[in-house]
Amino acid sequence: MPDYRVFEDGIEVNRIAASEEFMQEHYVDYLLIEPPEIPDFQTEFSSVELRDSFTTDEALLALVSPSDAIRAQAQLLMVGRPINHSVDDEGYQSMINGLEDGNVLTAERAASYRLGVPKTEGSV
Repeated sequence: MPDYRVFEDGIEVNRIAASEEFMQEHYVDYLLIEPPEIPDFQTEFSSVELRDSFTTDEALLALVSPSDAIRAQAQLLMVGRPINHSVDDEGYQSMINGLEDGNVLTAERAASYRLGVPKTEGSV
């Protein structure tokens, strides 16, 4: 149910959760409080969240990559050590670039990862 600000003589006197129909029926001066936009990407995340965000195909491609660096990164992620990362970390950005260059991630997927880890069901 949406939240509304209720006004009397231009002064906010209350905030309530109600339906639009209820507001129209009981109040003259009110304003819908827009819910905050939830970002589609986590900019701070753990190695486990990063690992779990890759598709099975991406993970397998990384694990069998001819690149020693990509295989090593994939193996480290599979271990699931509780390391925190940020989208601003040079190492993270370098890893995403390497996965794109190594054809593990498509250009589109790499671009989205540069914004952060895609939020999934249950992400906060």
